[in-house]
Amino acid sequence: MKWLFELKQISADVEFFPPGSPVVIAEAERALGNLPGEIKDLLARSNGLVCRSFRLFSAFDSEQPRKTWESLQRANDPSKTQALGGDRELLARFLIFADIGAGVAVWDRTQGSIWFEETRDDQLRQTFFTLRDFVETMVRNAE
Repeated sequence: MKWLFELKQISADVEFFPPGSPVVIAEAERALGNLPGEIKDLLARSNGLVCRSFRLFSAFDSEQPRKTWESLQRANDPSKTQALGGDRELLARFLIFADIGAGVAVWDRTQGSIWFEETRDDQLRQTFFTLRDFVETMVRNAE
C-alpha cells in the first residue's frame, strides 16, 4: 500500500490521519462486521484521509474524536445516515466508506467492488476501480 502516501504527489491538499490501532479497527469490525482487507490495511496506515471535498472515513477512535467523528460507524448507522436511504438490507450488503462530496462511495461486501450513490439520486452505480484507482481519482478530482 505504498501508493497511499504517494497521494501527496497528486495533491498537496491530502491530509492523512494517524494510523488506526488494531483495537480501533477491531471495534469498527465489531460494530460493522468484517471490513474488507484493503480498507483495514489502509486504516492501519492512515485512519482516514481528507482532500478538499473527498473524505475516506475513519474507524472511530475515542482518543481522537474530532478527527474520527465522521467515521465508518457513523456513516453506516441506519439511524444517522441518509445514504442508501438508511435501508438496513443495503447497509448489510454495502459498506459506506467515503464521502465523495456529492454523495458516498460504498464497498459491495458480496462482490468486492466499489459503487457510488450521488446526493438526491437513489440509484447505485458500480465502478470498476480498484481501491487505489478510486482514491487516486477522487483526490485528483476533489473540489
